[in-house]
Amino acid sequence: MNRKITFFFVTLFSLYTLVFSAAALANNQKKITGVLQAYWFPQWSDAGQAKPPLIMMRFFETDGENKKTYFLYDEKKKNEVKDFFEVTKAEKFIKSNFKNTPEEFFKFKEGHTEQAGSLVISDVKVIAECNNKKLYAKFNSFVASSVNNYDIKKMEEKSGCDPEPYSVMFTIKEGHENVFLKSEPLESSKNVLSEPVSQPLVKIKTIDSQWVKVALYDASQPDSRSHTEGYIKINDLDVAN
Repeated sequence: MNRKITFFFVTLFSLYTLVFSAAALANNQKKITGVLQAYWFPQWSDAGQAKPPLIMMRFFETDGENKKTYFLYDEKKKNEVKDFFEVTKAEKFIKSNFKNTPEEFFKFKEGHTEQAGSLVISDVKVIAECNNKKLYAKFNSFVASSVNNYDIKKMEEKSGCDPEPYSVMFTIKEGHENVFLKSEPLESSKNVLSEPVSQPLVKIKTIDSQWVKVALYDASQPDSRSHTEGYIKINDLDVAN
């Protein structure tokens, strides 16, 4: 066969292979628009002691008819996914891409932060959890946008059976009596209520090594927090998660 003809067919085959591979890659990936949320997932020992939390991410889709929630992972092994991210890399990514992250998010490793933008995902899996089917997707890349007119609470409410996975609940330790909600993180501050705390509490944020800000638990509220808030010493509390 003529060498020029041979070269032509080899080149054509190589070009076809590249185009086919690129198309296959593109078909496996999906670009979606919405809000990316990073959050700390609390971890506790059997004895109720706090362990280093895991950093996780999920994406609330805002375009399209179904507006799905995707729980993100960075590794997949057989039928399981690793749905938490390496802390150092995740923190670097968040600091580079998220515009309004609360100070306590990194300082105390708690709570959540959001950033609107477009996300490229792949390898979507459906996993049954808590009597619900959750969509898991491989995190590939993210580009932030300037959109800020979203309601994160409404998005969380539609996300499934655990809308606030970052939430921490407390009860008063057994044997600790007359523990009051305080108006400030000081023992000498005024009591918020005239009666000692007798119901579960929802953590709002950590103040320092001694105090946390909390709200009385109220199941009728979207975030389970009543409007009654105050401060309480950490050593008076047991984790109720």
